[in-house]
Amino acid sequence: MSEEARHWSWRRVLPFLLVLLLAGGCSRIPRIIVLSDPLNAAEHVELGVAYERKGELDLARREYERALRKDRKFYRARVNLGNIFLAKKEYGKARKEYLLALELRPGDAEATNNLSWAAIFSGEGIEEALTRMESVVSGPGGRRPSLLDTLGVLRMRANRPGAAEAFTLAEELCRRAGVAPREGVNGFAPCPEEVLREIEDHRGELRRRFP
Repeated sequence: MSEEARHWSWRRVLPFLLVLLLAGGCSRIPRIIVLSDPLNAAEHVELGVAYERKGELDLARREYERALRKDRKFYRARVNLGNIFLAKKEYGKARKEYLLALELRPGDAEATNNLSWAAIFSGEGIEEALTRMESVVSGPGGRRPSLLDTLGVLRMRANRPGAAEAFTLAEELCRRAGVAPREGVNGFAPCPEEVLREIEDHRGELRRRFP
């Protein structure tokens, strides 16, 4: 075969070789699959609560964080994430989440109460927490045993007057309502037994501090 014929033959074959090489190369490229998250923010929170009840705090935290990626203004996810940090004794992170929750719901009783416990456990931010808690307790619906108990502890830790009065009123309301698992009485919701025990423990602590 002449040199010219060989060049002509390669010019005809070369495009087919390129197609085969490209096809073979494509077959070896891994296929990328993009998975979408089928759950909405509320569903992630529900899953997080289920994990939390089983004591799987890291998995619960992951779900609350996923919920917040879906909706950064989801109050329940903020509070629940704060509760995870509180349980793990990461008080600074817990405080941050509760403050973000309070930006969404200023004066909210639950977020204020939990922020107070982050302050109590860490010893930081007691005065701020006390101011917020005084406002909650003096507002509508604030006369609840658990909130009054928290207020009493804050006053005690801040060496402020009125801790004994807060504990006394908390215990009175708790006993008046009836202790769970009994039914509530006089139109009040039953008071959880652990709340009554905590009130009694805190009254004992106050007596030891100030005999």
